[in-house]
Amino acid sequence: MAEGDRADRLLAVMVERLAEAGLVKRRGRQRTDSTHVLAAVRCLDRTELVGETLRAALEELAAADEEWVFALVTDEWARRYGRPVRYDRLPKEAKEREEYALTVGEDGMRLFQALVAADAPARLRWLPQVEVLRQVWLQQYWYDETGTLRWRGPKQTRDRLSRRTTGRRAASGAAAGRGSPDPASATTPWSSVEIVTPHDPQARFSHKPGKAEWVGYKDHQTETCDEGLPNVIVHVATTPAPEQDIDALERIHADLAARSLAPAEHLVDGGYITPATIHRAWTEHGIDLVGPVRLGPRTRALPGFNKEDFRPNWHEKTLTCPNGATSPPWKPTLADGHERLSVLFPRAVCRPCEDRLKCTGNTGGRGRHILLLPQPLQEIQNRVRKEQNTRAWQDRYAMRAGCEATVSETVHAHGLRNCRYRGTAKTHVQHVLTAAGTNIIRLHQHQPDGNRTNPATHFTRLCRQLRDGTRTRDT
Repeated sequence: MAEGDRADRLLAVMVERLAEAGLVKRRGRQRTDSTHVLAAVRCLDRTELVGETLRAALEELAAADEEWVFALVTDEWARRYGRPVRYDRLPKEAKEREEYALTVGEDGMRLFQALVAADAPARLRWLPQVEVLRQVWLQQYWYDETGTLRWRGPKQTRDRLSRRTTGRRAASGAAAGRGSPDPASATTPWSSVEIVTPHDPQARFSHKPGKAEWVGYKDHQTETCDEGLPNVIVHVATTPAPEQDIDALERIHADLAARSLAPAEHLVDGGYITPATIHRAWTEHGIDLVGPVRLGPRTRALPGFNKEDFRPNWHEKTLTCPNGATSPPWKPTLADGHERLSVLFPRAVCRPCEDRLKCTGNTGGRGRHILLLPQPLQEIQNRVRKEQNTRAWQDRYAMRAGCEATVSETVHAHGLRNCRYRGTAKTHVQHVLTAAGTNIIRLHQHQPDGNRTNPATHFTRLCRQLRDGTRTRDT
């Protein structure tokens, strides 16, 4: 089931049969939501990680060639790696823990040297846990200019991958184009590639500020939500935990379109929505993507003029403010690697304006600076920001809330939150089978006439008998 797309084909067969029976509407309405899934592993800190990774590699090597490992292992190794590495067995002081991590690093390098020696069995070099060990050592250690093995520093919280190739505007000591901070700094890699446990190398760490922090995966469920028909899960996607929802949307649309199941209307939350995704969904698949577009910074923080209050002239490449002042022609630029249009109003125009503080928010007398999207995307952003404040749009979007119930059902009733297997492929099989089982339950509960009634309780039946007169009291 975990090989290729076998699991997906199983769900596709079910959905195709339901479509033939008229229970799934093609080009209907669908909604998508995601939830976090916990890997079937213990969470490790970095010191535990390197120790447990080396122990797991030694375990696999011993199973493959015990005599070769026996000649390599010392008494110190037997004490350090003879049982699982756990936090409570490690040194407590930060300096001692770093010394322990460096000791483990040296032990790992000795193992690598033994594996590449001419007399070492070549097959041992390609064992899965040896490959995991190699990747973890690259991610957690480095050699300085003197050839000394060093322990990498933690990631810098203010670092952003999208700015790695962007030069700074102001001179602050960083070389132009190097990004912030220096990409060559010896820190651990991004969560999207960092291995956090040797027992499930594909599991990743992620967190949603104020909501959840986990090691594992993310599950995206797409279900139908047409009036009078059962809510059927038609697509399941399993992604690494740090991957953003918006990055999974195009694959979801492509898979649905390949099976002739692309919806006419797709309801999603703000994590899947940008003007670019709305435009792409419509132009490539004919899907009307419905969801809230993020508001501008001034709309969220304080009242005042926002970007939607300015009128663009796409032919003249100028922008006119609410008070009638027109900017010089805008200039193309890049923002986080995406094309933008930079509009800068002159200081001489903005300084005497009575609404300057309400418009720019600055007290230095600078002119208003606005970044526009390319024309089709900017028009979509303006339209959706205006529409999403209307009652008609909110009533239409209210249908998306039902996807939260699907997440709750699969998590609490069918155990989706915890992985039963390790690795992305097997985890995806669990997600697909959970979706298929949920569909079977929903089909069993579905009433074609829409008059679904819950089984009556004993007390309800008693009250009904007294009300109908089918049962009387003895006097």
